[in-house]
Amino acid sequence: MKKLFFLFLFLFFTQALFAGVRGQLRQGGKFYNDQKYGSALNHYNEVLKKNPNNQQALFNAGNAYYRLNEYTQAEEAFKKAAELSGDYGQHALFNLGNTYYKAGKKEEAKKAFQEAILKDGSDKEAMHNLQLILQEEQQQKQNNQNNNQNQNNNSDNQDQQDDNNQAQAPDQQNDNQKQQGQLSKSDADRIMSMARENEQKSPSGSRGRPEKIVDKDW
Repeated sequence: MKKLFFLFLFLFFTQALFAGVRGQLRQGGKFYNDQKYGSALNHYNEVLKKNPNNQQALFNAGNAYYRLNEYTQAEEAFKKAAELSGDYGQHALFNLGNTYYKAGKKEEAKKAFQEAILKDGSDKEAMHNLQLILQEEQQQKQNNQNNNQNQNNNSDNQDQQDDNNQAQAPDQQNDNQKQQGQLSKSDADRIMSMARENEQKSPSGSRGRPEKIVDKDW
């Protein structure tokens, strides 16, 4: 009888605790949907005080931190949630990628999106965001190359102009300035043409050309 009594007490307190956790998560969700992210976070943290490995609470806390622009805390929550087994692992990786991106950590963001895609190859939003980062890297690389080339061209043109100025009449100098203006227009057209080529070579798998990082409304 005593064993049954203690078993009953154990089940009672376990159910009460579980009901309390569900209540906290549910209340936190209501605040989150009302965009009261600080209040939502308080409820999620109450759950984590009792169970630091509650994956849903970690994931939801990460979302609240993300909305509050507290990216360091969001990273920690999402990383912990992604390491645990459960239904929120892939979602946590996706949101971790977004968090890294917002924090300016693009290499880490790429890895997180890649891991999310490995877990779910049909995740179009993860593919979309990964493609955006790759395109940004390609564009930045192209910009750097163009800037270096323009600096070299400007240096060569300046040296040539200095030499010519010593021997040319004012009218001849004006003609050369016009030609340099035409060359600048030509460079601009060439850069645009190269940009279009890069766009055609960009990774496939997203819905059109990505314009910004996509968030998910879980």
